[in-house]
Amino acid sequence: MKNKIIDILENAKKGQATDIHIILESDCGKVKFRQKGIMKDFMEITKDEIKRIVNYLKFIAELDINEHKIPQSGKTAMQVNDEALAIRISTLPLTLMDEVVVIRILDSLAERKAESLFLDAGEFDFFKEYIQLSQGLILFTGPTGSGKSTLMFNLLNEIIKEGTRQVISIEDPVEYEIDGMVQVEINEKADISYGPLLKGALRCDPDVLMFGEIRDRNIARELIRASLSGHLVFSTFHSKSAISTLSRLKDFGLYDEELKQSISLIINQRILHSDDKSFIIYEFLTAPQINDYLMGRAVEYTNLNDRLLSLKNEGYLNHEKFIFYSQKFQ
Repeated sequence: MKNKIIDILENAKKGQATDIHIILESDCGKVKFRQKGIMKDFMEITKDEIKRIVNYLKFIAELDINEHKIPQSGKTAMQVNDEALAIRISTLPLTLMDEVVVIRILDSLAERKAESLFLDAGEFDFFKEYIQLSQGLILFTGPTGSGKSTLMFNLLNEIIKEGTRQVISIEDPVEYEIDGMVQVEINEKADISYGPLLKGALRCDPDVLMFGEIRDRNIARELIRASLSGHLVFSTFHSKSAISTLSRLKDFGLYDEELKQSISLIINQRILHSDDKSFIIYEFLTAPQINDYLMGRAVEYTNLNDRLLSLKNEGYLNHEKFIFYSQKFQ
């Protein structure tokens, strides 16, 4: 079974897939790859093979093999073509004994330059002044699969290279293992939850704090407090646009004044796929723009649709792709 999984991973890596879906159908199992944002069939497997694959993946990711009723997630690495390939494994129960699994391939940060995340390498320079801040909250927003964690960790890597600041992360699970940063993993089963971890991390004198994802109002409020008490805080958040990020945070019961005082930058991003490259495009709101919006003033900024139109006019997107992404990003 190990060789079967390695073969699947080899083909996924060769095809530049970001995710591998191992799913059950009525009479068989299927392996599908997500390539350039699109799901594609790779191979059929038997129902017996799918159970053995799921159990093996759960075992190497240190998940509970006997637990079939609740979703589980973990991280591991497998040796593929002389490379330790980091993967995140997530399971989802279907029936009492049947589960499907999704494997996320976690590219090594050492393999890519931060500038390569964008069409124009200079776009990364925009962020450099923000990672020099001594305090504030920087939010990376967008849907699942929009490159939020990848961009955030690349920026953290730039801070770590300077070697002058203490960086602590709280993650669920740890995705990229980075030397020079204290990485703490949430473990609900061991009663290691975000609340005590966040308070403990703040007592350990961090200059920069990274929290994986804002999922509820309690996390949001704690991170705002941390950003107001002399820490630079990074986190991700699911939202459709930079503006809607503020609306969603207000829905959490946060006050306008808290948001104005704490948030330094909101990035809302997506990934575009061309024939030869995948890259991030983004819109952003700075602290003055956030303040204007919350004060009820008109805010002018370059949104994602403006970026798409520019790419079309510059010849990077044909009309068909422009329409596709315009509809997808709504």
